[in-house]
Formats: sequence, C-alpha cells, structure tokens
Amino acid sequence: MIDNLFVVKVLLRRGVWRRIQLSSRHTLHDLHKAILEAYDFFDDHLYAFFMNGQPWRGEAYWSPNNDEGPYADKIKLGNLNLEIKQKFLYLYDFGDEWTFSIQVEKILETDDPVLKPIILETRGEAPEQY
Repeated sequence: MIDNLFVVKVLLRRGVWRRIQLSSRHTLHDLHKAILEAYDFFDDHLYAFFMNGQPWRGEAYWSPNNDEGPYADKIKLGNLNLEIKQKFLYLYDFGDEWTFSIQVEKILETDDPVLKPIILETRGEAPEQY
C-alpha cells in the first residue's frame, strides 16, 4: 500500500527549528507530540493548529481537551490536502502562546509504513519552556 511521507520544518524563531517526518496516517495530534518532543517541552497545555498561519482565525484544529473542535486527534495529515511549501501555525499553551511556523518541505511516496514521527534534524537551542 502506497503511503505519503511529509517532511515538515517547524520553526520557532530564526535559527531555531526542527525537521520532522510523518506519514499521511499520522494525525495533527501526533505532530503536536513530535514538536513537543523535538523542543523538549512538557505536554501540559492546550494547543491548536491554524491552517491559514494566523493565530485565532480561520480553519483550526484544537487539542482533544479543548471545549470545542474539530479536534487534532481526529484529522490525519493525509486528509489535509497539504502541498509543498504550504505553511500553517501551531500554537501551544494558550497563556504563553508559543507559536511555531510549520512548512511542508517534501511529500514523498513510500510503501514502508512509518509507525511514529521521526525527528530528522534540529537546529538551535530549544528555549526553556518555563
């Protein structure tokens, strides 16, 4: 079975980014977990993905514990019609508002299932979360 692989660059600020590979079967919640792992953050806050790249507007997918959806754990990357160079925003912790710009760098085909997201590359020191 052919599956798509997505390579995304997750930029916190200039010179501080992570490159992550996921399959089309992974959810936005899987991406959330991979970003937190890549930046060594604790998973103890709400989050959202804003597909137009602007916080608090437009199409959004929310953390499963949020009051309303649609929820990030229900949407697979393969259902988002992502394109190379497409950008969207990940906002973590609605109080501190850590914002990460995500850009789709590559879309590859594979017949090997990818079971978990892979952190391919890191650049720059991750900030202290607290």
